[in-house]
Amino acid sequence: MVYIAKDNHYKKYICNNISYYAIPLKQSTFLKYYRYITRTPVFSFDYSIINSVIKDFTPDIVQLFGMETPFGGVLTEITSVPVVVHIQGICTAYYEKWFPMGFSPKRVWWKSSLLDKLRLSTLTHQYERFYNLSKMERAYFKNYNYYLGRTRWDYSVSRLLSPGSKYYVCDELLRAEFYNKKWVYNGGKLIISSVTNGELYKGFDTILRTSHLLAGIGVEFEWNIYGLSADSAVVKIVESCLQLKYMENHVHFCGKKSAQEIVDSLLNSTFYVHVSHIDNSPNALCEAMLLGVPSIATYVGGIPSIIIDKVTGYLVPDSEPYSLAFLIKSLYKSEDALKEISDMAHLSALQRHDENNILDQLQKAYNDIISDFSKCRF
Repeated sequence: MVYIAKDNHYKKYICNNISYYAIPLKQSTFLKYYRYITRTPVFSFDYSIINSVIKDFTPDIVQLFGMETPFGGVLTEITSVPVVVHIQGICTAYYEKWFPMGFSPKRVWWKSSLLDKLRLSTLTHQYERFYNLSKMERAYFKNYNYYLGRTRWDYSVSRLLSPGSKYYVCDELLRAEFYNKKWVYNGGKLIISSVTNGELYKGFDTILRTSHLLAGIGVEFEWNIYGLSADSAVVKIVESCLQLKYMENHVHFCGKKSAQEIVDSLLNSTFYVHVSHIDNSPNALCEAMLLGVPSIATYVGGIPSIIIDKVTGYLVPDSEPYSLAFLIKSLYKSEDALKEISDMAHLSALQRHDENNILDQLQKAYNDIISDFSKCRF
């Protein structure tokens, strides 16, 4: 396991039969300020250290988690062993959906706090950094020959940006706490839950617009959002742009919670709602389905590979609060429909995130990649 060191020292240690290598970044004071001001992800490694890790551990294969990291460029220099990229999100596609309808870089910047402007840490500055990451990622796509993915969307994008490469399906394990419980319909108060982070493309505008519609027609509900606090910049900016307040529309930001706390909250929910404007295979959605929580998500990116509409969950158009509000209102008292969706979601997620299936997928992919690399090399 190789990761970026917090200090400037290379070190190796072994824990539970896993070798860890801390690799320092070469960062001068000038480079640090240049990166901070320009939002440009410029990284510098001592390539000899990378090569020393390869020589020390002698791996059969190297797996890279995402190309938007400092290792994305470094590993293109490795020619002695095959490198397979584990696709996570795809920055190249994400940055194009960063700003929701009615939002713009300039408008978001004006709505940001003075302190964030002075710190160059507004959501617009984050977008600029993300844009630079996407350019870097797009260049790296051409340099790798093997990819692990799990949705029709990441397959399509990888075929477009790296047409000569090979693609292998490999699903992902989820946190252990989510495998041992199952949602049960209780018919009580309408409770909606979402788990997300602070990027603007995660659909905070859709949540506020939808909750405003539901509140306006007299639906009694609460919408709990985990992973973010009410004083986050994205919360204040969306409220300012839409001239609406989350709290007045029954939306509560609950901050970060442990895995077990999220499990308990989801099991007490009527729906899990994921309204991101772009996503590949969001773990939060997968974990909700694994618990059997009836889930509603936007038809974007890789999500249609996770949810089969009206079978394992419900899909709604992106940025369409009216469709979402109607679906929530019409379904939340439909006990039989929700039980059926819950059972199908639970079963499909158990199969998709089964440890033995994933180990088998991974082993087959590794064996094929190693064999193919050996043939191409010689």
